Amino acid sequence: MDKKRCTYLTALVCLILFAGGCRNVTPIQRQFHAHRFMALSPDPVRESFEEKVFESREAAAGGRGESAGGGCGCN
Repeated sequence: MDKKRCTYLTALVCLILFAGGCRNVTPIQRQFHAHRFMALSPDPVRESFEEKVFESREAAAGGRGESAGGGCGCN
C-alpha cells in the first residue's frame, strides 16, 4: 500500500471513530454527566478556601489571574 492511500485510510478510520462519539444528550441525562465525581476537583468550595488561605499565608496572590493583594487575605 502506498503512503498516500494509507494516510487517507487512517484519516477515514479516525473520522469514523470520532463521529461515533457524538451524541445528543437530553436534559434528564445531563444530571448524570454533571455529577460531582465527574469534576476535576471533588470539593471546589474547600479547594477555593484552601487556595485563599495559602495565598494569604504565603503572600502569593495574583499568580492565577486574580488581583494581587498585600498578603493579608483582604483582596
